[in-house]
Amino acid sequence: MKKTLFFVAIMLYSITAIAQTDNGWEPWQKTSCYSKIWFRLKDGGMRGEQHYWKIQFKSDFDQLISFNYYVADKLTQYDTTTHRKTLNAKEVSNEIEVFTESEDVYLLVDKVSLSAYPRDFIDCN
Repeated sequence: MKKTLFFVAIMLYSITAIAQTDNGWEPWQKTSCYSKIWFRLKDGGMRGEQHYWKIQFKSDFDQLISFNYYVADKLTQYDTTTHRKTLNAKEVSNEIEVFTESEDVYLLVDKVSLSAYPRDFIDCN
């Protein structure tokens, strides 16, 4: 019985330690359209009546890229990307702060270019 309780206690400790790794960041996820652009989220809790999030992007491209992105708590057919991000090869972006009304977060990435300028966009893969 003592061995079983000890084993359960170790398992609970391990699960808690794993859930808190990387300082509260969720695991990296690929964007839905571009397999070499990754993102991750960190839930910052509530700020007043809004949910506070941090987002980071990571590039797996071997050269500089730029792309448009839009973050919201709901997506509609009329959403447009409103921010542009440039990343060097294999770079991780600084943290980006986002506030949403609901706890859902949607991310839209488009207009990816292999230059710092929004031109010669590459196709979704």
